[in-house]
Amino acid sequence: MKPRHVLLALALAISSAFSAAAETFTDDAGRTVELKLPIERAVIFNRYAVEFARAIGAADKVVGVDASTMRDPQYWPEFSEEDIAGQGQTQPNYEAIVALNPDLVILPRNGVYEEAARQLEPFGIPVLVVTAWDTLQHVDNVTLYGKLFDQEKRAADLVDFYRKYMDLLAERLKGVERKRVYLEEVRDHVTVTPGSGWHAMIEAGGGINIFGDIDIKNEPTSCGNENSFTVDPEEVIARAPDLVIKLQPGSYATFPKEKFAEAWQSFSTRQDILGTPAGAAGNAYLINYYLAGGSSKVTGALQVAKWLYPDLFADIEPEDAMKEWIETFQGLPFQGAMTYQGAF
Repeated sequence: MKPRHVLLALALAISSAFSAAAETFTDDAGRTVELKLPIERAVIFNRYAVEFARAIGAADKVVGVDASTMRDPQYWPEFSEEDIAGQGQTQPNYEAIVALNPDLVILPRNGVYEEAARQLEPFGIPVLVVTAWDTLQHVDNVTLYGKLFDQEKRAADLVDFYRKYMDLLAERLKGVERKRVYLEEVRDHVTVTPGSGWHAMIEAGGGINIFGDIDIKNEPTSCGNENSFTVDPEEVIARAPDLVIKLQPGSYATFPKEKFAEAWQSFSTRQDILGTPAGAAGNAYLINYYLAGGSSKVTGALQVAKWLYPDLFADIEPEDAMKEWIETFQGLPFQGAMTYQGAF
């Protein structure tokens, strides 16, 4: 065989090998995407999705993240400013993405994945929709990550961690008369509705979301979306929650007690809080975003259950589960002190 024919045969063999590794996936938006595995270079938008990569031992495959993820640099020692590929999941920097030469870009379903796919198609960069903040898709999402990054054993360990606590919640909450919960975002009078991971977290923790009857598709766009829906303070009182939880800005480091106390001062004096059964009974709390959102919000669900049904969960400490998530799966020391309650 002539030398150039040898080279041609070798090229065809290599091409065939790569084709054999190509697989087709149906993503969270129902799109079919063909990928060559394993993924060696990924740009990932949304902190939860980046956490999954690190949790299964694939952080070294992540070559780009968004600035929103990087706003807590203590939590991400493996990344630097040079790795930023956009402001967030709705503001990718396509020039930066192309320069990073990824095999794949991952966006959640509330990101601009359609635009990203159009912009990146000419460069041969596929876009996959994976919504890592979705409480109920944890098993599918993590299993998918294991496949993408050739880390199936580590992905299975993370699935087991999640299932252990979700199964515990389901078992202990079986047959309980569920209580009502008002979850408020960092911004006052902003809550969550069905379709958000927060709504599913409340339900997994044995609660009834007092705004769970809202169908976001039938609401004015000025009210927001399923993750950020503006409500009337009087409606909070009328819906009579048994528990009120207010999210505080996400911080891996221990949230300073004086900041918790400052937030508590304004929160605990609001008439819409005091006028609820939760306020009257002193059943209202502040919670760090990180604890609320750990491992697809399973740690948040544990905390909801602990506050709603303390007798049923007397032996469960949600921060112990969070410690495991941070130390075992994120490889960082846990700093604790993630909730706060002052006096009314």
